[in-house]
Amino acid sequence: MRIGWIGTGLMGAPMVARLVAAGHRLTVHNRTRDRAEPSLALGADWAGSIAAAARDRDLVITMLPFPSDVEAAYLGPDGILANASPGAVAVDMSTSSPALARRLATGYPVLDAPVSGGPAGARSGTLSIFVGGDAGAFERVRPVFEVLGSTVVHHGPAGAGQAAKLVNQALVANVTLGICEAYALAEAAGLDPARVHESIRVGVAGSPLLDFAWPRLTEGDLEPGFKVAHLAKDLGLALDEAGDTRRLPGTSLVRDLCRAVARALGGDRGTQALITQTQPSTQSSEGPR
Repeated sequence: MRIGWIGTGLMGAPMVARLVAAGHRLTVHNRTRDRAEPSLALGADWAGSIAAAARDRDLVITMLPFPSDVEAAYLGPDGILANASPGAVAVDMSTSSPALARRLATGYPVLDAPVSGGPAGARSGTLSIFVGGDAGAFERVRPVFEVLGSTVVHHGPAGAGQAAKLVNQALVANVTLGICEAYALAEAAGLDPARVHESIRVGVAGSPLLDFAWPRLTEGDLEPGFKVAHLAKDLGLALDEAGDTRRLPGTSLVRDLCRAVARALGGDRGTQALITQTQPSTQSSEGPR
């Protein structure tokens, strides 16, 4: 399949690698070409613009950081919708706004298909893919999804995939904060973190997220598997989606703490950097506002 791909960052690059390895013809575009070089080295072609990446393709996929980036990529004279071939399908695999997903799908087959699983899942092809949009377009694209993920679920009409991903993000956020607080408690109690991890990982508190974050907390490693600024964005979207129908106090708290970490350390830190918010001096000077 001829695929135009826009966004070769932390998640996009390993996903492109899998599609190239599966025999698809990839043409990629990224805001900065140097971030696309690993994809080009694998055999993908370069497009100098979003419009060029979208033209003459069977499928156009975006994997971008923020809803504003998604909107800019799809709309306008140089965007995907104005330049994609008749009969092509577009898929936004970014985590974005359900409302924007519904708007983009008006009059053109645009699927929303955000993913969970992080860079490791992108490399191994074990992502969970949350899909919303036209069922016929979904079936056409399913073989591509199955190269990228081991769990592919169609959740309903346009926007449903994004909404389902935001459910995931609310859960991830609250669990991540719980892990950081538990680690802080273990330290405060004078316990050996490695021994605590050995005990708790096999019980009901165990999870892949615990196994990812706990060793990094032990090592003081705050490099991202997922960036704290992106989680803050996702939680804002989740709170917008809940609106006035539900209160999400934990999600609201973690969003504010993520923003505090981004102010203090930079938004590119991993979400395990929430551990810094367990320090009393940090809370007093850099807490939510």
